[in-house]
Amino acid sequence: MRVHFSAAIPCALRLGGAPAGMCGEAEKFADLPEDEEVLVEFLPADGDYFPLGFLWNARRAAAPRGVEYCLYGCGADVRAARFTPRSRTLRVLAQARAAGMLLTAFDCGGPHLCADGARFAAYDLPGEPIGLSEERIGGERFARALCRGGRTDRLLLLAPDGEAAFDGDADEYECGAALRVRARLFDLCGHTLARTFRAQGGKLVETERELTVREEFSPENADERRLPFALFETIAAGGDPTPYLAPSLTGQAEKLRGYLGDFCAVRPPKEIFYRVCGEVNAAGLVYRRADNVFDMRFFLADTEGNKVVNVRPVKMPR
Repeated sequence: MRVHFSAAIPCALRLGGAPAGMCGEAEKFADLPEDEEVLVEFLPADGDYFPLGFLWNARRAAAPRGVEYCLYGCGADVRAARFTPRSRTLRVLAQARAAGMLLTAFDCGGPHLCADGARFAAYDLPGEPIGLSEERIGGERFARALCRGGRTDRLLLLAPDGEAAFDGDADEYECGAALRVRARLFDLCGHTLARTFRAQGGKLVETERELTVREEFSPENADERRLPFALFETIAAGGDPTPYLAPSLTGQAEKLRGYLGDFCAVRPPKEIFYRVCGEVNAAGLVYRRADNVFDMRFFLADTEGNKVVNVRPVKMPR
């Protein structure tokens, strides 16, 4: 099995105790036996972080803490997503009272938020908070933590009981009679997702959803090699795939959703897929199996006249 390794920070990679090169956002791959355990070690170039080591086994269902697995039959992706800093000093980043709770953002091996009120709750944060405050949505009180993420901000809204009512990306948001959130999806089509929520007893219930693509992208003029990705990304984002479907499939959008199932991301296949399956125009749909463990299944979209006429799974050789 070909296994691709990557890490959130630059690392030296060791496999079975032997040096295997450097990796980070740039991947390193190795061909490993499917039925044997191999010691995998990520050694950060930054000495302020502890190494991360574990036994890799393709048949193991659970990924170790801080590591993500994505399995796809002919290969796998292993990503070291989170490393533990050697310094465990507690540093308070921000503090505020909101929605009847005391909010404390702190750094202790990474940024976190705790909410102390009727009950205690704690959340990991992607970065230091821009601010902690209270928001009112439809007359109900929510505590807000806004953080700088990678390419966009992350908005966390907590109900007075400490439960997360909203936790997601937000390029723009507005609170008032309802919550309106707009976020870019950074996919092939350049989708932007705008959602509206109403407050209901400490919950935020989605009432509207609008998905738009970047101006220069048009299904009619798209490269046929990109159509499968555009179709699946639209479905993953909850949009209407009808513009990509041939007239013979008109009205079949919901059946297509049910057929594909609940996938959370779309990825291009790695080179090992083409070595095994040949030059087929397929996309990888990612399904969550468990915490930090994902399965990727490959689907073909047959096209005619820049429209999708059929969607079918790729048969992987045994």
